[in-house]
Parts: sequence; structure tokens; C-alpha cells
Amino acid sequence: MEVFDCIESRHSVRRYEKKDIPDEFVGRIIYAGIQAPSAGNMQPWEFIVVKDEKIKEELATASLRQNHVKNAPVVIVICADPEKSGDRYGERGKTLYCIQDTAAAIENMLLAANDLGLGACWVGAFDEEEVKNILNIPERLRPIAAITLGFPISYEKPTKSSRIPFERITWADKYGKHFSWFEHYGEEWKLKIRPLEEHVKKIKEKINHKKI
Repeated sequence: MEVFDCIESRHSVRRYEKKDIPDEFVGRIIYAGIQAPSAGNMQPWEFIVVKDEKIKEELATASLRQNHVKNAPVVIVICADPEKSGDRYGERGKTLYCIQDTAAAIENMLLAANDLGLGACWVGAFDEEEVKNILNIPERLRPIAAITLGFPISYEKPTKSSRIPFERITWADKYGKHFSWFEHYGEEWKLKIRPLEEHVKKIKEKINHKKI
């Protein structure tokens, strides 16, 4: 899948087929996660892969009873090590950098899951202490999020939430100064980031249309 197609088509999926996910897929998703950037290359993340039905049910309860947590074939809990980042960057490393780094890894994982044809959902609402107790997470780690994974139900139409157009929330040089270049291109700007073969295809379509 082309990277922009993968980004645009990614959406949260909370209903899954009752079908196992190959371990290779899980490995590739975590591998994608650890390719994310991190402050000072400290890589403050750790991962717990959960397939046990009883543990998933306990996690669902700890996650404000979100049923897709227990129904997903696989749940990956992503943890951050604040002290690891704090050793180098102090309080800012503990309270910010390790969270940013882990979030970057999570987004990579979501995109990898989409590329593999899986449905996934980022779960951030849960009782941290309860999750730590369920998974026997050591005190030094903080559970940041969980990702539920599964094959999407084939007959359900994908739905993606709308996004605020970036030109409404992007400023030039200083906050409040309009980012005006978009006005000159309109929706055509999207075409400029497509792969070359797509440009060629569109040009051919226009030529053939004119011949008709």
C-alpha cells in the first residue's frame, strides 16, 4: 500500500472476525513500532501481547468495559519507561518525551496493521493501576495505550471520521497568520503528493476523454 493511501484509509475498527492473527503479523506490527523516532534514540517502549481470553476480559473491564478489548483476537499493550528518558532529559523526559516517543510507535503500529489488512483501534481510556496489576507490569513502566487487533468483519462498510481541513488549523510563521498557499491550489494539492504512475494515469484518462 502506498504510504498516503495507508494513512488516509486507516480508521478505528472495533468489530472483528473470530479468526486468529498470524504471529508473523504481530511481529511485523511491533517491528514497525520500534522504527519510530525517539528522543535521544532512548526507545523507551515495551510491549505486552495478550491473547489469553481471561486476561482480555479483565483488560476490557479495566478499560471502562470496552467490549472490543475482550473480543479482539489480539491486544497489544504499549508501555513507556519514564526513567529511561528521564535519565537523559530530566523531568521533561519523564513527563513528555517518553509519551511522545511511545505515541509515535503506536501510530506506526496502526499503519502497519492497516497495511496488513487488519483492523485496529487505539485504546487510551483505562485504569492504569488496574492494568498494571492484571499484566504484572513493573513499577518503573507506565501503560500508555492498548491496540486491539483483528480482521475486520467483511460485510461491514468501513467508516472514517471526518477531519478538520489542515488549512484551517495551520499558520504561517506566527500563530494566526493565514497559510495562504492552499488558496492557489485548492484540492489539486493532493494530486501533487501522489506517486508518479498515478499522475500518468490521470493524464492518460484526460487525453482519452478528450478524444471521445
